[in-house]
Amino acid sequence: MNSIVSLLELSPPPFIFINDPIAPKYTIQSLISVLEIKTRLVHIDGISCFTPRLLYDTVLNGLSQHTSSWDQGCRNWSEEIANDSMDSFMRALKALYASLCAESLEQRLRLALVIEKPERLKERMGNIMAPLTRLAELTKLDLSVIMVSEARWEDIRPPFGAAMDPYHVDIPVPTKEVIIEHLVKVFVGHSGHSNVASTSTTPHHYDPVLLPTFKHFIHILVDVCFLYTNDPHEIQYIAAARWPGFIKPVLDAHRMNVEVAEDEDYIEFERPSTALLLQLTRHFKPSLFLALEQLYPRLTNAADWARANESDAASLAKDGLILDDSVEVDVEEEDTVNEMLLSSPTRPRASKRIQEQKAAQNLSSFDMKDTVPLSVSLPRLSQFILVAAYVASTNPAKSDLRLFGRGTDEKKRRRRGAKRLMANAKPKSGPAKIPQRFIGPSPFPLERLIAIVGALVEENDPIASEVNNPRNVPADGLDFRISGERTDYEVTRVGVYASIAQLTSLRLLVKTTSADKLDGLSTMYKCGPGAPSSYETILSLAKGLGVPLPDLIWDGAAMG
Repeated sequence: MNSIVSLLELSPPPFIFINDPIAPKYTIQSLISVLEIKTRLVHIDGISCFTPRLLYDTVLNGLSQHTSSWDQGCRNWSEEIANDSMDSFMRALKALYASLCAESLEQRLRLALVIEKPERLKERMGNIMAPLTRLAELTKLDLSVIMVSEARWEDIRPPFGAAMDPYHVDIPVPTKEVIIEHLVKVFVGHSGHSNVASTSTTPHHYDPVLLPTFKHFIHILVDVCFLYTNDPHEIQYIAAARWPGFIKPVLDAHRMNVEVAEDEDYIEFERPSTALLLQLTRHFKPSLFLALEQLYPRLTNAADWARANESDAASLAKDGLILDDSVEVDVEEEDTVNEMLLSSPTRPRASKRIQEQKAAQNLSSFDMKDTVPLSVSLPRLSQFILVAAYVASTNPAKSDLRLFGRGTDEKKRRRRGAKRLMANAKPKSGPAKIPQRFIGPSPFPLERLIAIVGALVEENDPIASEVNNPRNVPADGLDFRISGERTDYEVTRVGVYASIAQLTSLRLLVKTTSADKLDGLSTMYKCGPGAPSSYETILSLAKGLGVPLPDLIWDGAAMG
Protein backbone atom coordinates (compact mmCIF):
# COMPACT_ATOMS: atom_id res chain seq x y z
CA MET A 1 0.00 0.00 0.00
CA ASN A 2 2.86 2.40 0.72
CA SER A 3 4.30 1.85 -2.76
CA ILE A 4 0.91 2.61 -4.34
CA VAL A 5 0.59 5.84 -2.37
CA SER A 6 4.12 6.92 -3.33
CA LEU A 7 3.36 6.23 -6.99
CA LEU A 8 0.14 8.26 -6.89
CA GLU A 9 1.80 11.20 -5.14
CA LEU A 10 4.82 11.41 -7.48
CA SER A 11 3.65 10.48 -10.97
CA PRO A 12 0.28 8.72 -11.07
CA PRO A 13 -0.51 6.59 -14.13
CA PRO A 14 -3.74 7.48 -15.95
CA PHE A 15 -5.23 4.05 -15.23
CA ILE A 16 -4.48 1.74 -12.28
CA PHE A 17 -6.12 -1.61 -11.61
CA ILE A 18 -5.78 -3.05 -8.08
CA ASN A 19 -6.72 -6.69 -7.58
CA ASP A 20 -7.57 -7.53 -3.97
CA PRO A 21 -9.39 -10.89 -3.70
CA ILE A 22 -9.67 -10.81 0.11
CA ALA A 23 -10.54 -7.35 1.43
CA PRO A 24 -11.16 -4.75 -1.32
CA LYS A 25 -13.14 -2.51 1.05
CA TYR A 26 -10.18 -2.34 3.42
CA THR A 27 -7.90 -1.42 0.50
CA ILE A 28 -10.25 1.33 -0.68
CA GLN A 29 -10.58 2.83 2.78
CA SER A 30 -6.82 2.86 3.24
CA LEU A 31 -6.35 4.38 -0.21
CA ILE A 32 -8.93 7.13 0.29
CA SER A 33 -7.65 8.07 3.75
CA VAL A 34 -4.18 8.74 2.31
CA LEU A 35 -5.07 10.29 -1.07
CA GLU A 36 -7.76 12.73 0.07
CA ILE A 37 -5.10 14.92 1.70
CA LYS A 38 -3.44 16.03 -1.56
CA THR A 39 -5.86 14.83 -4.24
CA ARG A 40 -9.44 15.72 -5.11
CA LEU A 41 -11.05 12.31 -5.43
CA VAL A 42 -14.45 10.64 -5.61
CA HIS A 43 -15.46 7.13 -4.57
CA ILE A 44 -17.74 5.36 -7.06
CA ASP A 45 -19.65 2.20 -6.20
CA GLY A 46 -20.30 -0.04 -9.19
CA ILE A 47 -23.47 -1.41 -7.58
CA SER A 48 -25.23 1.90 -6.87
CA CYS A 49 -24.21 3.48 -10.20
CA PHE A 50 -26.22 1.12 -12.38
CA THR A 51 -26.92 3.62 -15.21
CA PRO A 52 -24.61 6.00 -17.11
CA ARG A 53 -26.44 9.07 -15.79
CA LEU A 54 -25.99 7.97 -12.17
CA LEU A 55 -22.30 7.40 -12.86
CA TYR A 56 -21.76 10.82 -14.47
CA ASP A 57 -23.68 12.68 -11.74
CA THR A 58 -21.82 10.82 -8.99
CA VAL A 59 -18.43 11.76 -10.45
CA LEU A 60 -19.27 15.45 -10.96
CA ASN A 61 -21.02 15.91 -7.61
CA GLY A 62 -18.26 14.05 -5.77
CA LEU A 63 -15.38 16.02 -7.30
CA SER A 64 -17.16 19.32 -6.72
CA GLN A 65 -18.23 18.24 -3.22
CA HIS A 66 -21.78 19.22 -4.12
CA THR A 67 -24.65 17.84 -2.03
CA SER A 68 -28.15 17.74 -3.48
CA SER A 69 -31.03 18.87 -1.27
CA TRP A 70 -34.80 18.88 -1.48
CA ASP A 71 -34.92 22.64 -1.04
CA GLN A 72 -32.97 23.11 -4.27
CA GLY A 73 -34.96 20.50 -6.15
CA CYS A 74 -32.20 17.86 -5.93
CA ARG A 75 -30.13 19.69 -8.53
CA ASN A 76 -26.74 18.43 -9.60
CA TRP A 77 -23.56 20.50 -9.72
CA SER A 78 -23.93 21.48 -13.34
CA GLU A 79 -26.96 23.49 -14.35
CA GLU A 80 -26.48 22.34 -17.91
CA ILE A 81 -27.27 18.82 -19.03
CA ALA A 82 -24.08 16.88 -18.33
CA ASN A 83 -25.31 13.31 -18.02
CA ASP A 84 -26.92 12.48 -21.35
CA SER A 85 -23.74 11.20 -23.05
CA MET A 86 -20.03 10.68 -22.59
CA ASP A 87 -19.26 13.84 -24.62
CA SER A 88 -21.38 16.09 -22.39
CA PHE A 89 -19.85 14.44 -19.31
CA MET A 90 -16.30 15.18 -20.51
CA ARG A 91 -17.20 18.82 -21.28
CA ALA A 92 -18.65 19.20 -17.79
CA LEU A 93 -15.57 17.54 -16.29
CA LYS A 94 -13.28 20.04 -18.03
CA ALA A 95 -15.41 22.94 -16.81
CA LEU A 96 -15.34 21.55 -13.28
CA TYR A 97 -11.55 21.22 -13.40
CA ALA A 98 -11.15 24.84 -14.48
CA SER A 99 -13.49 25.96 -11.70
CA LEU A 100 -11.58 24.00 -9.06
CA CYS A 101 -8.23 25.38 -10.24
CA ALA A 102 -9.61 28.92 -10.02
CA GLU A 103 -10.91 28.36 -6.51
CA SER A 104 -7.69 26.83 -5.21
CA LEU A 105 -5.41 29.30 -7.03
CA GLU A 106 -3.29 26.42 -8.31
CA GLN A 107 -2.01 25.82 -11.79
CA ARG A 108 -2.42 22.07 -11.64
CA LEU A 109 -4.92 20.08 -9.62
CA ARG A 110 -4.84 16.31 -9.44
CA LEU A 111 -8.11 14.36 -9.73
CA ALA A 112 -8.74 10.71 -8.95
CA LEU A 113 -11.69 8.39 -9.55
CA VAL A 114 -11.71 5.37 -7.23
CA ILE A 115 -14.12 2.79 -8.67
CA GLU A 116 -15.24 -0.10 -6.48
CA LYS A 117 -16.60 -3.28 -8.12
CA PRO A 118 -15.88 -2.26 -11.74
CA GLU A 119 -17.05 -5.70 -12.87
CA ARG A 120 -20.62 -4.55 -12.19
CA LEU A 121 -20.12 -1.66 -14.60
CA LYS A 122 -19.10 -4.10 -17.31
CA GLU A 123 -22.20 -6.22 -16.72
CA ARG A 124 -24.61 -3.28 -17.05
CA MET A 125 -22.69 -0.71 -19.14
CA GLY A 126 -20.10 -2.62 -21.13
CA ASN A 127 -19.58 0.22 -23.63
CA ILE A 128 -18.49 2.65 -20.91
CA MET A 129 -15.49 0.69 -19.65
CA ALA A 130 -13.10 1.61 -22.48
CA PRO A 131 -13.72 5.41 -22.25
CA LEU A 132 -13.24 5.26 -18.47
CA THR A 133 -9.80 3.68 -18.86
CA ARG A 134 -8.82 6.46 -21.32
CA LEU A 135 -10.52 9.32 -19.47
CA ALA A 136 -7.25 11.19 -18.82
CA GLU A 137 -6.29 10.87 -22.49
CA LEU A 138 -9.69 12.07 -23.73
CA THR A 139 -10.01 15.05 -21.36
CA LYS A 140 -6.31 16.09 -21.28
CA LEU A 141 -6.54 16.49 -17.50
CA ASP A 142 -4.29 15.44 -14.63
CA LEU A 143 -6.60 12.59 -13.73
CA SER A 144 -6.20 8.99 -12.60
CA VAL A 145 -8.81 6.24 -12.74
CA ILE A 146 -8.25 3.63 -10.02
CA MET A 147 -10.28 0.42 -10.17
CA VAL A 148 -10.30 -1.90 -7.15
CA SER A 149 -11.86 -5.32 -7.65
CA GLU A 150 -11.89 -8.88 -6.40
CA ALA A 151 -11.86 -10.10 -10.02
CA ARG A 152 -8.87 -10.17 -12.32
CA TRP A 153 -8.46 -7.58 -15.06
CA GLU A 154 -8.44 -10.35 -17.65
CA ASP A 155 -12.02 -11.22 -16.63
CA ILE A 156 -13.46 -7.72 -17.05
CA ARG A 157 -11.27 -6.32 -19.85
CA PRO A 158 -13.35 -4.87 -22.72
CA PRO A 159 -12.99 -6.78 -26.01
CA PHE A 160 -11.04 -5.83 -29.16
CA GLY A 161 -8.27 -4.09 -27.21
CA ALA A 162 -10.18 -0.83 -26.86
CA ALA A 163 -9.21 -0.31 -23.22
CA MET A 164 -5.85 0.97 -22.07
CA ASP A 165 -3.55 -1.52 -20.39
CA PRO A 166 -3.55 -0.66 -16.68
CA TYR A 167 -0.77 -0.32 -14.19
CA HIS A 168 -1.55 -3.62 -12.48
CA VAL A 169 -1.20 -4.07 -8.70
CA ASP A 170 -1.82 -7.34 -6.85
CA ILE A 171 -2.58 -7.00 -3.14
CA PRO A 172 -1.21 -9.99 -1.18
CA VAL A 173 -3.31 -11.93 1.28
CA PRO A 174 -3.32 -10.14 4.66
CA THR A 175 -1.14 -11.83 7.24
CA LYS A 176 -1.98 -12.18 10.91
CA GLU A 177 0.28 -9.25 11.74
CA VAL A 178 -1.49 -7.00 9.22
CA ILE A 179 -4.93 -7.95 10.56
CA ILE A 180 -3.85 -7.38 14.16
CA GLU A 181 -2.35 -4.01 13.25
CA HIS A 182 -5.61 -2.97 11.56
CA LEU A 183 -7.73 -4.01 14.55
CA VAL A 184 -5.45 -2.18 16.95
CA LYS A 185 -5.80 1.00 14.85
CA VAL A 186 -9.58 0.62 14.96
CA PHE A 187 -9.43 0.24 18.74
CA VAL A 188 -7.30 3.37 19.08
CA GLY A 189 -9.74 5.27 16.87
CA HIS A 190 -12.68 4.21 19.04
CA SER A 191 -10.72 5.19 22.15
CA GLY A 192 -10.52 8.79 20.99
CA HIS A 193 -14.11 9.06 19.74
CA SER A 194 -16.00 6.90 22.22
CA ASN A 195 -19.42 8.21 23.25
CA VAL A 196 -19.10 6.60 26.69
CA ALA A 197 -17.80 8.90 29.37
CA SER A 198 -14.55 7.65 30.83
CA THR A 199 -12.69 8.54 34.00
CA SER A 200 -9.58 7.21 35.67
CA THR A 201 -11.69 4.97 37.93
CA THR A 202 -14.37 3.70 35.54
CA PRO A 203 -12.90 2.92 32.10
CA HIS A 204 -15.17 1.96 29.23
CA HIS A 205 -14.73 -0.95 26.83
CA TYR A 206 -12.47 1.00 24.45
CA ASP A 207 -10.46 2.92 27.01
CA PRO A 208 -6.75 3.28 26.08
CA VAL A 209 -5.77 1.60 29.35
CA LEU A 210 -7.30 -1.63 27.99
CA LEU A 211 -5.15 -1.69 24.84
CA PRO A 212 -2.73 -4.42 26.11
CA THR A 213 -5.70 -6.60 27.06
CA PHE A 214 -7.30 -5.96 23.67
CA LYS A 215 -4.09 -7.05 21.91
CA HIS A 216 -4.16 -10.31 23.86
CA PHE A 217 -7.81 -10.81 22.88
CA ILE A 218 -7.13 -10.03 19.22
CA HIS A 219 -4.27 -12.53 19.01
CA ILE A 220 -6.62 -15.27 20.22
CA LEU A 221 -9.43 -14.20 17.89
CA VAL A 222 -7.18 -14.03 14.82
CA ASP A 223 -5.79 -17.50 15.59
CA VAL A 224 -9.37 -18.83 15.66
CA CYS A 225 -10.63 -17.05 12.52
CA PHE A 226 -7.54 -16.97 10.29
CA LEU A 227 -8.09 -20.50 8.99
CA TYR A 228 -11.54 -19.55 7.68
CA THR A 229 -11.26 -15.88 6.67
CA ASN A 230 -8.51 -13.33 6.06
CA ASP A 231 -10.84 -10.35 5.72
CA PRO A 232 -9.99 -7.79 8.44
CA HIS A 233 -13.54 -6.40 8.35
CA GLU A 234 -15.10 -9.80 9.07
CA ILE A 235 -12.77 -10.40 12.02
CA GLN A 236 -13.43 -6.84 13.20
CA TYR A 237 -17.19 -7.58 13.17
CA ILE A 238 -16.70 -10.68 15.31
CA ALA A 239 -14.41 -8.76 17.67
CA ALA A 240 -17.05 -6.05 18.14
CA ALA A 241 -19.53 -8.72 19.23
CA ARG A 242 -17.28 -10.55 21.71
CA TRP A 243 -14.88 -7.92 23.13
CA PRO A 244 -17.40 -6.17 25.47
CA GLY A 245 -18.33 -9.51 27.02
CA PHE A 246 -14.67 -10.53 27.27
CA ILE A 247 -13.66 -7.44 29.25
CA LYS A 248 -16.90 -7.14 31.26
CA PRO A 249 -15.71 -9.30 34.24
CA VAL A 250 -12.62 -7.09 34.59
CA LEU A 251 -14.62 -3.87 34.52
CA ASP A 252 -17.24 -5.26 36.91
CA ALA A 253 -14.56 -6.28 39.40
CA HIS A 254 -12.98 -2.83 39.27
CA ARG A 255 -16.37 -1.13 39.63
CA MET A 256 -17.10 -3.28 42.68
CA ASN A 257 -13.80 -2.26 44.27
CA VAL A 258 -14.66 1.39 43.70
CA GLU A 259 -18.10 0.98 45.29
CA VAL A 260 -16.85 -0.75 48.44
CA ALA A 261 -14.02 1.75 48.92
CA GLU A 262 -14.54 5.00 50.76
CA ASP A 263 -15.25 8.14 48.80
CA GLU A 264 -11.93 9.77 49.60
CA ASP A 265 -9.92 6.75 48.46
CA TYR A 266 -8.53 6.76 44.94
CA ILE A 267 -8.77 3.37 43.24
CA GLU A 268 -6.53 3.13 40.21
CA PHE A 269 -7.45 0.66 37.50
CA GLU A 270 -5.14 -2.35 37.50
CA ARG A 271 -4.40 -4.12 34.27
CA PRO A 272 -5.41 -7.79 34.23
CA SER A 273 -2.64 -10.12 35.29
CA THR A 274 -1.37 -12.99 33.17
CA ALA A 275 -3.26 -15.51 35.29
CA LEU A 276 -6.51 -13.57 34.84
CA LEU A 277 -5.95 -13.33 31.08
CA LEU A 278 -5.52 -17.10 30.93
CA GLN A 279 -8.76 -17.57 32.87
CA LEU A 280 -10.59 -15.22 30.52
CA THR A 281 -9.15 -17.04 27.52
CA ARG A 282 -10.18 -20.44 28.85
CA HIS A 283 -13.71 -19.22 29.55
CA PHE A 284 -14.40 -17.25 26.34
CA LYS A 285 -12.41 -19.11 23.67
CA PRO A 286 -15.18 -21.68 22.94
CA SER A 287 -17.58 -18.80 22.30
CA LEU A 288 -15.21 -17.42 19.64
CA PHE A 289 -15.77 -20.53 17.54
CA LEU A 290 -19.51 -20.13 18.03
CA ALA A 291 -19.31 -16.46 17.01
CA LEU A 292 -17.41 -17.43 13.87
CA GLU A 293 -20.06 -20.02 12.96
CA GLN A 294 -22.96 -17.59 13.35
CA LEU A 295 -21.57 -14.15 12.50
CA TYR A 296 -19.32 -14.92 9.53
CA PRO A 297 -22.23 -16.24 7.38
CA ARG A 298 -24.47 -13.53 8.98
CA LEU A 299 -26.93 -15.99 10.52
CA THR A 300 -27.51 -13.24 13.10
CA ASN A 301 -26.21 -9.76 13.85
CA ALA A 302 -23.51 -8.86 16.34
CA ALA A 303 -25.80 -7.10 18.84
CA ASP A 304 -28.29 -9.98 19.09
CA TRP A 305 -25.50 -12.55 19.30
CA ALA A 306 -23.77 -10.63 22.11
CA ARG A 307 -27.01 -10.47 24.11
CA ALA A 308 -27.76 -14.16 23.56
CA ASN A 309 -24.24 -15.30 24.53
CA GLU A 310 -23.64 -13.09 27.54
CA SER A 311 -21.97 -15.10 30.30
CA ASP A 312 -24.04 -15.55 33.44
CA ALA A 313 -22.71 -15.00 36.94
CA ALA A 314 -22.73 -18.71 37.82
CA SER A 315 -20.45 -19.74 34.94
CA LEU A 316 -18.10 -16.82 35.61
CA ALA A 317 -17.91 -17.70 39.30
CA LYS A 318 -17.21 -21.33 38.47
CA ASP A 319 -14.17 -20.27 36.42
CA GLY A 320 -12.99 -17.88 39.12
CA LEU A 321 -13.85 -14.69 37.22
CA ILE A 322 -16.23 -13.34 39.90
CA LEU A 323 -15.13 -12.92 43.48
CA ASP A 324 -18.55 -12.06 44.90
CA ASP A 325 -19.28 -14.22 47.95
CA SER A 326 -23.02 -14.28 47.35
CA VAL A 327 -22.57 -15.75 43.89
CA GLU A 328 -20.23 -18.44 45.22
CA VAL A 329 -22.71 -19.33 47.96
CA ASP A 330 -25.53 -19.60 45.42
CA VAL A 331 -23.45 -21.90 43.22
CA GLU A 332 -22.55 -24.12 46.19
CA GLU A 333 -26.18 -24.29 47.33
CA GLU A 334 -27.31 -25.19 43.81
CA ASP A 335 -24.73 -28.00 43.59
CA THR A 336 -25.79 -29.29 47.03
CA VAL A 337 -29.46 -29.36 46.02
CA ASN A 338 -28.63 -31.21 42.81
CA GLU A 339 -26.60 -33.81 44.73
CA MET A 340 -29.46 -34.28 47.22
CA LEU A 341 -31.95 -34.76 44.41
CA LEU A 342 -29.74 -37.27 42.62
CA SER A 343 -29.05 -39.24 45.81
CA SER A 344 -32.71 -39.33 46.92
CA PRO A 345 -34.05 -42.93 47.09
CA THR A 346 -37.44 -41.78 45.80
CA ARG A 347 -35.88 -40.29 42.70
CA PRO A 348 -35.97 -42.63 39.67
CA ARG A 349 -32.60 -43.90 38.47
CA ALA A 350 -32.95 -42.30 35.09
CA SER A 351 -33.06 -38.80 36.60
CA LYS A 352 -29.26 -38.43 36.53
CA ARG A 353 -29.11 -39.46 32.90
CA ILE A 354 -31.92 -37.07 31.99
CA GLN A 355 -30.16 -34.24 33.79
CA GLU A 356 -26.90 -34.96 31.98
CA GLN A 357 -28.72 -35.00 28.66
CA LYS A 358 -30.23 -31.58 29.41
CA ALA A 359 -26.80 -30.29 30.35
CA ALA A 360 -25.39 -31.67 27.10
CA GLN A 361 -28.01 -29.77 25.10
CA ASN A 362 -26.93 -26.49 26.72
CA LEU A 363 -23.25 -27.00 25.90
CA SER A 364 -21.63 -25.84 22.73
CA SER A 365 -20.37 -28.35 20.20
CA PHE A 366 -16.76 -27.67 21.23
CA ASP A 367 -17.29 -28.49 24.91
CA MET A 368 -19.71 -31.40 24.66
CA LYS A 369 -17.26 -34.10 23.71
CA ASP A 370 -14.92 -33.15 26.57
CA THR A 371 -17.51 -32.58 29.32
CA VAL A 372 -20.36 -35.09 28.88
CA PRO A 373 -19.86 -38.82 28.18
CA LEU A 374 -20.57 -39.77 24.59
CA SER A 375 -22.98 -42.48 25.72
CA VAL A 376 -25.15 -39.75 27.28
CA SER A 377 -24.86 -36.95 24.74
CA LEU A 378 -25.30 -38.98 21.54
CA PRO A 379 -28.25 -41.03 20.24
CA ARG A 380 -27.90 -44.76 19.68
CA LEU A 381 -27.37 -44.54 15.91
CA SER A 382 -24.59 -41.96 16.34
CA GLN A 383 -22.87 -44.28 18.83
CA PHE A 384 -22.93 -47.08 16.24
CA ILE A 385 -21.42 -44.67 13.69
CA LEU A 386 -18.58 -43.73 16.06
CA VAL A 387 -17.79 -47.39 16.77
CA ALA A 388 -17.85 -48.13 13.03
CA ALA A 389 -15.59 -45.13 12.36
CA TYR A 390 -13.07 -46.35 14.92
CA VAL A 391 -13.08 -49.83 13.37
CA ALA A 392 -12.65 -48.35 9.88
CA SER A 393 -9.81 -46.09 11.07
CA THR A 394 -8.00 -48.97 12.81
CA ASN A 395 -8.50 -51.92 10.47
CA PRO A 396 -7.25 -52.21 6.90
CA ALA A 397 -9.91 -52.29 4.22
CA LYS A 398 -9.05 -55.87 3.27
CA SER A 399 -10.21 -57.11 6.68
CA ASP A 400 -13.83 -55.96 6.27
CA LEU A 401 -14.87 -58.98 4.22
CA ARG A 402 -13.41 -61.43 6.74
CA LEU A 403 -14.92 -59.65 9.74
CA PHE A 404 -18.31 -58.61 8.39
CA GLY A 405 -18.83 -60.65 5.24
CA ARG A 406 -22.22 -62.34 4.92
CA GLY A 407 -22.70 -65.75 3.41
CA THR A 408 -24.61 -69.00 3.66
CA ASP A 409 -21.87 -70.72 5.62
CA GLU A 410 -21.51 -68.96 8.99
CA LYS A 411 -18.41 -70.96 9.87
CA LYS A 412 -16.43 -69.14 7.23
CA ARG A 413 -17.16 -65.83 8.91
CA ARG A 414 -15.71 -66.53 12.36
CA ARG A 415 -13.26 -64.10 13.83
CA ARG A 416 -9.62 -64.94 13.46
CA GLY A 417 -8.69 -63.81 16.95
CA ALA A 418 -7.43 -67.17 18.23
CA LYS A 419 -5.58 -67.92 15.00
CA ARG A 420 -3.89 -64.55 15.10
CA LEU A 421 -2.79 -65.14 18.67
CA MET A 422 -1.21 -68.45 17.67
CA ALA A 423 0.38 -66.90 14.63
CA ASN A 424 1.72 -63.95 16.57
CA ALA A 425 3.21 -66.28 19.17
CA LYS A 426 5.69 -67.47 16.57
CA PRO A 427 8.56 -64.99 16.28
CA LYS A 428 9.08 -63.38 12.91
CA SER A 429 12.13 -61.72 11.47
CA GLY A 430 12.18 -58.11 10.42
CA PRO A 431 10.96 -54.91 12.08
CA ALA A 432 7.93 -55.16 14.33
CA LYS A 433 4.71 -53.76 12.95
CA ILE A 434 3.23 -50.93 15.03
CA PRO A 435 -0.51 -51.30 15.68
CA GLN A 436 -2.65 -48.74 13.94
CA ARG A 437 -4.11 -47.41 17.20
CA PHE A 438 -0.63 -46.16 18.21
CA ILE A 439 -0.07 -44.47 14.83
CA GLY A 440 -3.39 -42.64 14.80
CA PRO A 441 -6.66 -42.90 12.88
CA SER A 442 -6.40 -43.47 9.15
CA PRO A 443 -8.93 -42.01 6.69
CA PHE A 444 -11.69 -44.13 5.18
CA PRO A 445 -14.40 -43.49 2.54
CA LEU A 446 -18.02 -42.82 3.46
CA GLU A 447 -19.14 -45.92 1.57
CA ARG A 448 -17.03 -48.15 3.82
CA LEU A 449 -18.32 -46.44 6.97
CA ILE A 450 -21.96 -47.04 5.98
CA ALA A 451 -21.22 -50.70 5.19
CA ILE A 452 -19.62 -51.28 8.61
CA VAL A 453 -22.50 -49.47 10.35
CA GLY A 454 -24.94 -51.79 8.60
CA ALA A 455 -23.00 -54.87 9.70
CA LEU A 456 -22.80 -53.70 13.32
CA VAL A 457 -26.49 -52.81 13.48
CA GLU A 458 -27.48 -56.12 11.88
CA GLU A 459 -25.51 -58.22 14.36
CA ASN A 460 -25.78 -56.20 17.59
CA ASP A 461 -29.02 -54.20 17.51
CA PRO A 462 -31.97 -56.50 18.28
CA ILE A 463 -34.54 -53.88 17.30
CA ALA A 464 -33.13 -53.15 13.87
CA SER A 465 -32.34 -56.80 13.12
CA GLU A 466 -35.91 -58.04 13.59
CA VAL A 467 -37.34 -59.58 10.44
CA ASN A 468 -40.58 -58.04 9.28
CA ASN A 469 -43.73 -59.91 8.44
CA PRO A 470 -43.13 -62.04 5.34
CA ARG A 471 -46.12 -60.41 3.70
CA ASN A 472 -44.60 -56.96 4.26
CA VAL A 473 -42.51 -56.66 1.11
CA PRO A 474 -41.61 -53.13 -0.08
CA ALA A 475 -42.86 -51.96 -3.44
CA ASP A 476 -39.33 -51.52 -4.78
CA GLY A 477 -38.71 -55.28 -4.70
CA LEU A 478 -36.72 -55.58 -1.47
CA ASP A 479 -37.38 -58.73 0.51
CA PHE A 480 -36.81 -58.23 4.24
CA ARG A 481 -36.88 -62.00 4.77
CA ILE A 482 -33.31 -62.10 3.45
CA SER A 483 -30.78 -61.61 6.24
CA GLY A 484 -29.32 -58.12 6.23
CA GLU A 485 -31.66 -56.75 3.57
CA ARG A 486 -33.60 -54.60 6.01
CA THR A 487 -30.43 -53.20 7.60
CA ASP A 488 -28.96 -52.28 4.23
CA TYR A 489 -32.21 -50.47 3.48
CA GLU A 490 -32.19 -48.57 6.78
CA VAL A 491 -28.56 -47.40 6.78
CA THR A 492 -28.99 -45.71 3.38
CA ARG A 493 -31.78 -43.45 4.65
CA VAL A 494 -31.36 -39.72 5.13
CA GLY A 495 -31.18 -40.02 8.93
CA VAL A 496 -27.84 -41.83 8.77
CA TYR A 497 -26.28 -39.12 6.59
CA ALA A 498 -27.73 -36.45 8.89
CA SER A 499 -26.14 -38.18 11.90
CA ILE A 500 -22.78 -38.29 10.10
CA ALA A 501 -23.08 -34.57 9.29
CA GLN A 502 -23.90 -33.82 12.93
CA LEU A 503 -20.90 -35.80 14.16
CA THR A 504 -18.73 -33.91 11.68
CA SER A 505 -19.98 -30.56 12.98
CA LEU A 506 -19.15 -31.72 16.53
CA ARG A 507 -15.60 -32.63 15.38
CA LEU A 508 -16.20 -36.23 16.43
CA LEU A 509 -15.66 -37.11 12.77
CA VAL A 510 -13.27 -35.15 10.55
CA LYS A 511 -13.71 -34.79 6.80
CA THR A 512 -10.31 -35.13 5.11
CA THR A 513 -11.51 -34.54 1.54
CA SER A 514 -10.77 -31.05 0.27
CA ALA A 515 -13.64 -28.57 0.23
CA ASP A 516 -13.51 -28.06 -3.56
CA LYS A 517 -14.69 -31.65 -4.18
CA LEU A 518 -18.34 -32.64 -4.16
CA ASP A 519 -19.62 -34.80 -1.32
CA GLY A 520 -20.39 -38.41 -2.18
CA LEU A 521 -19.72 -41.99 -1.18
CA SER A 522 -16.02 -41.43 -1.94
CA THR A 523 -15.75 -38.60 0.62
CA MET A 524 -12.98 -39.43 3.08
CA TYR A 525 -13.41 -39.22 6.86
CA LYS A 526 -11.44 -40.15 9.95
CA CYS A 527 -12.03 -40.19 13.69
CA GLY A 528 -11.87 -36.81 15.37
CA PRO A 529 -9.19 -35.87 17.89
CA GLY A 530 -9.55 -36.75 21.54
CA ALA A 531 -12.32 -39.05 22.71
CA PRO A 532 -13.39 -40.43 19.27
CA SER A 533 -9.85 -41.75 18.72
CA SER A 534 -9.48 -43.23 22.22
CA TYR A 535 -9.76 -46.99 22.50
CA GLU A 536 -11.08 -46.76 26.06
CA THR A 537 -13.86 -44.34 25.07
CA ILE A 538 -14.97 -46.39 22.07
CA LEU A 539 -14.76 -49.58 24.15
CA SER A 540 -17.19 -48.13 26.69
CA LEU A 541 -19.53 -47.16 23.85
CA ALA A 542 -19.27 -50.63 22.34
CA LYS A 543 -20.06 -52.31 25.67
CA GLY A 544 -23.21 -50.22 26.00
CA LEU A 545 -24.27 -51.27 22.51
CA GLY A 546 -23.32 -54.92 22.97
CA VAL A 547 -20.61 -54.78 20.30
CA PRO A 548 -17.56 -57.03 20.93
CA LEU A 549 -14.98 -54.40 19.97
CA PRO A 550 -11.83 -56.45 20.81
CA ASP A 551 -12.97 -59.12 18.35
CA LEU A 552 -13.41 -56.52 15.62
CA ILE A 553 -9.92 -55.01 15.85
CA TRP A 554 -7.69 -56.58 13.24
CA ASP A 555 -4.53 -56.29 15.36
CA GLY A 556 -6.43 -57.54 18.41
CA ALA A 557 -3.35 -59.25 19.84
CA ALA A 558 -1.75 -55.88 20.32
CA MET A 559 -4.65 -54.78 22.50
CA GLY A 560 -3.42 -57.04 25.26
